[in-house]
Amino acid sequence: MENNIEILAPAGDFETFKAAVNNGADAVYIGGKKFSARKNAVNFSDDEIFETVKYAHLRGAKVYVTLNTLLKDSELEAAVEFVKLCDDANVDALIIQDLAVLEIIKSCNSNILPHASTQMTITNVSGVKKCEEMGYTRVVLARELSYDEIKKISGKSKCELEVFVHGALCVCCSGQCLLSSVIGSRSGNRGDCAQPCRLWYNLIDYSGKRVFKSKKYLISLKDLCLVDDVEKLKKAGVKSLKIEGRMKSKEYVSLVSNAYFNAKKDGRVSDKTIAELENIFSRSGFTKAYFDAHICRDMLNFDRNNDLVYKNIDENVLKKASEMAKNEYRKRKIDIFVKIFENEKLSVRFSDKFGNEVLYESSIIAQKAQNAALDKEKLELSFSKLGGTAFSLDNFNCDIGENLFVSAKDLNFVRREGIRLLEEKILCINNKKTFKNFEYKIEEHKIEKSDFTVSVRTFEQLETVLKEKMFAKIFVPYSLYKDNEKVLKSDGRVVCVLYDTFGDKMPDISQIDRVSAVNIGQLDMCRGKEAFSEASLNITNSVSLDIYRKMGVSCAHLSNELTIIEIKNIVKSIDTEITVYGKIAVMLTKACIVKNGIGKCGCEAEKFLYTEDRTGRKFPVIANKLNCTNTIFNANPIVMSDRLNELKSIGVRYFRLEFTDESADMVKNIIRLYKTGEKCDFDFTRGHYYRGV
Repeated sequence: MENNIEILAPAGDFETFKAAVNNGADAVYIGGKKFSARKNAVNFSDDEIFETVKYAHLRGAKVYVTLNTLLKDSELEAAVEFVKLCDDANVDALIIQDLAVLEIIKSCNSNILPHASTQMTITNVSGVKKCEEMGYTRVVLARELSYDEIKKISGKSKCELEVFVHGALCVCCSGQCLLSSVIGSRSGNRGDCAQPCRLWYNLIDYSGKRVFKSKKYLISLKDLCLVDDVEKLKKAGVKSLKIEGRMKSKEYVSLVSNAYFNAKKDGRVSDKTIAELENIFSRSGFTKAYFDAHICRDMLNFDRNNDLVYKNIDENVLKKASEMAKNEYRKRKIDIFVKIFENEKLSVRFSDKFGNEVLYESSIIAQKAQNAALDKEKLELSFSKLGGTAFSLDNFNCDIGENLFVSAKDLNFVRREGIRLLEEKILCINNKKTFKNFEYKIEEHKIEKSDFTVSVRTFEQLETVLKEKMFAKIFVPYSLYKDNEKVLKSDGRVVCVLYDTFGDKMPDISQIDRVSAVNIGQLDMCRGKEAFSEASLNITNSVSLDIYRKMGVSCAHLSNELTIIEIKNIVKSIDTEITVYGKIAVMLTKACIVKNGIGKCGCEAEKFLYTEDRTGRKFPVIANKLNCTNTIFNANPIVMSDRLNELKSIGVRYFRLEFTDESADMVKNIIRLYKTGEKCDFDFTRGHYYRGV
């Protein structure tokens, strides 16, 4: 069966939305005024959401709404109301990150299809299958996947797959970026990213030397363009080709949507079109590094300030794009059949190619003609006047008695009424389910006391913490665990932290009893074991926490973006954990900082290098050789050693100390602070515990 691949375009306002539909988009994704990961776009009012769905559906297009931010408990009621509004508007799908929204869609009996956002960091077959099992009908894959990985996933899953094909690339795996959040309280998970990745950074290598003598944009990626690969993706079984750009202009959306429409239709586009795409918006050209599995410095906008990309659009390209944005040529073709006989009511049948048909029988009765009688030509002229509607006349036929007359006014009335009925027929959803109230009961899990846990990154740190009796659990990364498995397996406190999995390469945990998952795709691996979850699963509310309980998690590390009050208000159905010390992870990237910075592979196990920003802050970076990813950590650690009494009243079972680049002596000093409750004497942060996002 041929894969009728979908061109999915972005829109940040109604005019851009119309431009997308009229330039070849099969579907358009938009955001409402709340819960959208593009908070700073104009976005759509409630009334506009109804208007967009009507406009799209009449023209054979679909509308997906982004409800893809993480939700706090205080926002769940408003989220239910927004889902209901989208259901009433007949929105086709919701693109979601938070598992609580999926639960709302299912338990409220919504007609809307749930699509798993790329913010969920779905990177492999197991992740897609987990989403399918949970009830998602489509998964938006992580942008870091190669063509071969996408093809393998498609061949092993039934779920629809959506792939980003054009526009801005995040250097961090979507859903795992806290850099903007920790340095400026603007969270990407809450729709407010300030894009600090687009600024310049230096690199401090393993020997402590600065690598660059001038400004370099070390983590600023070029834009993506896969317009030449539409046929490949089609053959691979991908369902939807997604264009990034809800913050971009209607001219950009028009030009890009039309280019991918033509690539879908013709199998290719011209070199001139590709040049126009690059000119209308790109950061020093395009890259296909992830798609081609060719990670290197060429994928970066390495030497240039990205601010310049907004000022270099060719006048002729802009003029062409502006004209395209004014197009309103997309119409639904219809057939009209008119029947007029003496002493009979005038009747007209309106139908389209999708099985929609209405028969309008008017009260108008034709008269004998005094002058010129009606004929097929005159009737067709009257019924072809469909300007201002979503329709265009394809075939016209009629059956007319001899020497009859109907006034132009009456014919116009019949045409308008018939079109109105056809619109109602097309927009009506038969057997629509009734939206129910949202009810979700959680049985609270009470705790008697709180204990400390610890996570390490180096063998030196591991040796130090194993000697400490204060830790109820010790979290050890997979590679370090495997290197010391014989010793660690006998210590009932040790938990193996899995690494981020891309493609088919999965960790062997068959002989490991206690594991901690870093993404949702690993949960099925953890069945039958004592399972924990890391902060990277982004748990921010009571409902999503309880859903993870149902999936086998016995203790969950809550999101690092919650305040103390928000943590306290979460109904905890299982043990929970928070970070009370540590340089938390702010980025997970496959754009290898070691290779892109130094110019060649050369990562060293358990050793840190650093990115240094324009203020002199140094962010530790560690490479994972098992999957060629880098994790970047915050420059300053969270310190709550002097606030432990306050934390003991919020219902959290475990307080974690997270060690990254600390020496053994520093580890001992930090442990001492938490034993005594003293303040620290070095630069630190309270994280989001008092400021939130």
